[in-house]
Amino acid sequence: AALFTETPHDMTAQAGEDVEMACSFRGSGSPSYSLEIQWWYVRNHKDWTDKQTWASSQLISSPPEEPGKEATKISVVKVVGSNISHKLRLSRVKLEDEGTYECRVIDFSDGKARHHKVKAYLRVEAAGGPGHPQDTELREAPLAELAAPGSAHAHHHHH
Repeated sequence: AALFTETPHDMTAQAGEDVEMACSFRGSGSPSYSLEIQWWYVRNHKDWTDKQTWASSQLISSPPEEPGKEATKISVVKVVGSNISHKLRLSRVKLEDEGTYECRVIDFSDGKARHHKVKAYLRVEAAGGPGHPQDTELREAPLAELAAPGSAHAHHHHH
């Protein structure tokens, strides 16, 4: 049976980092047919930002995706054969790159086009979060203040 041999994982990156997502697929049948692999970017949807809602909404049958709705095709690779692999490389990610990345494989074995999809979510955080040398503000705060629950969030408003 046709299957993904490598799928992208949800990941968190800091702004400015390089990110790689891997996607590999093995088709079924004789090796002389064409396979196409596409990477799509789907602009952030509200329900994706909260993993809990996403996991539960997975169980409800989701409405069919409208073609072109908030999705951008990033790259396409075609091969003739039964294996295909295409790494998505994002260099120096920006906060706007956050969202869902989808690897779609179109398998043209036995004359019919079959579509296979796998998704991963990329979260991008602003560079220089807590624990980075340039974040002097947190280090200079009095200990009592640091110990107070929830105070870490308050510091970010000063930037």
